[in-house]
Amino acid sequence: MFEILILLVVFGVGFYVGESIFAYRIRHLIYKEAKAQGIIIDLYEGNKPTIDKLFVECTDDMMYLYEYEANTFICQGKTLGELARLAQKYKNIKYAVVEHNKQMLVFVDGIVKEKE
Repeated sequence: MFEILILLVVFGVGFYVGESIFAYRIRHLIYKEAKAQGIIIDLYEGNKPTIDKLFVECTDDMMYLYEYEANTFICQGKTLGELARLAQKYKNIKYAVVEHNKQMLVFVDGIVKEKE
């Protein structure tokens, strides 16, 4: 019984640490890409950019973009670039982390960036 409790605590701590490292890496990737494109993001102001979590569902030749937590439909398109542009146009999503075929992508201002 005590071993199960220890395993649960270790799993919980590992999950929290992994989630924090993942968030740091995504934030670093977005800031690096913004800096490369000449976009200045001031970290010390109260305006922090929101990073949406999205996922792509593919059926036949069409791709559907959904919000991760709420599982709500955002837009549809034939390519990832089209999804990024439509998400920015209709839902004003500037920064997003997107899961597509178990691969993590980043949408930055309507442009798709792959993890480097």
